[in-house]
Amino acid sequence: MRKPTAGAWCALLLTSVLFSGCVERELAILEPRVTRAIDQRVYSGGVADVDLLVVVDDSGSMDEEQALLGAQIRELIEGLASPPDADGDGTLDWNPVESLHVAIATSDMGTNGVPPSSALGSCEGLGDDGALFAAPACGGSGEAVMRWQTGDDPSAFADRVGCTAQEVGIEGCGFEQPLLSASRALERGDAPFPREGALLAVLVLTDEEDCSLGDPAPFYATLPGGPAINVHCTSHTELLLPVPELVERLRAGRSDDTFVFAAIAGVPVDLVEAGADFATILADPRMRYVPDSTTTVGLAYACQRFEGTTERSAATPGRRYVELASRLEGALVRSICEESFRPALAELTRRIGARITGACLNRSLSPATDGTVPCEVVETLPAGARCDELPARTPLGFDDEGRARCEIAQAGPSGASGWLYDTSDPACDRLVFTDDAVPPFGAAVEFECIVELERPDTGEVTP
Repeated sequence: MRKPTAGAWCALLLTSVLFSGCVERELAILEPRVTRAIDQRVYSGGVADVDLLVVVDDSGSMDEEQALLGAQIRELIEGLASPPDADGDGTLDWNPVESLHVAIATSDMGTNGVPPSSALGSCEGLGDDGALFAAPACGGSGEAVMRWQTGDDPSAFADRVGCTAQEVGIEGCGFEQPLLSASRALERGDAPFPREGALLAVLVLTDEEDCSLGDPAPFYATLPGGPAINVHCTSHTELLLPVPELVERLRAGRSDDTFVFAAIAGVPVDLVEAGADFATILADPRMRYVPDSTTTVGLAYACQRFEGTTERSAATPGRRYVELASRLEGALVRSICEESFRPALAELTRRIGARITGACLNRSLSPATDGTVPCEVVETLPAGARCDELPARTPLGFDDEGRARCEIAQAGPSGASGWLYDTSDPACDRLVFTDDAVPPFGAAVEFECIVELERPDTGEVTP
């Protein structure tokens, strides 16, 4: 038999000492650490209140389109009041709005105050001049601004808004100036509308080009007779309000974070369904102003929709809506010739929802004495954006769609860039961001941390 080496004897001796120590040691109950993961999608910046202005073309060709909008606008109303969870991950796709005000205006600006011409039919004076439209038959007390807030019935409110959209009618001026009408509605400030501090969304529904006049006297002085007013408009764009001026009038000092523009207008259906960008839409031959005496307005259509051989909708090129949208971050243009407006309204809802302020966190934390919490904020940027282009970001790679993912630094008490855990409202803990670190529009932001829970036997928090 082989004798143990000196090293082996030492190992045996150590084992004996350890074993005997464990036997003699007083045993204690091991308390498990009970934790719970917080993984909540949040959004930065934004607002809790939304004002929606819908400008509806009230000319003679819009009866079916008004009915479609009236029936489907609940997609927008209910989507803001009660957001969906499309991916089924248990987190709402955006946070619910706290209050929603909706107002409707028409596209009728008459003859901009110039003496009427027999060639313009019912168009005269200033038309509706951006006045907000009220429909007492649709409920409420006949107020022009329809109001909803948390706790109200979103379905009943959607019914009222849809009813009002359908009550606009088709007796208005056939010379449409919806962008001027929208700017006038906002400048009037009736009711009052819009509210200071609320996100403002403007939605235009029309089947003809915007002819918002900047210099009406020479325009009407050279106007030929007959239905050629639309051709005259597109032939004398130098007399129209410049698009950059309309952008500023509609925004009224609001930033991209608090203003959203959308138009359902004359653009080719196949392009918007394919997700074409604005430059591609404007470059398409169907978006040119082409005189065509066979149409009721004297211009070739950008899109048409048929049921069998029956034409259900047709629209002239809405270039000015696309040009305006191209100057605004997060703007949307869809085709009025689509069979349903639901895709357009769903996308507009998403774009508004992305700007609504972060909801209350689903569990309160106990910050350290310096205000920090043991959590991470992870951001998925919009396509094409990079983490190194933004302050307080550490790159984490890319998601399955190739979008950059970043960790945003916790700012803490030092005043550095990043995020902070805000407990200033006793009823609602939130994330806030320093001004230079606010995530860009379209970013998805997730708040992740591990918190310790109370032990069920004692109610104490595990150390």
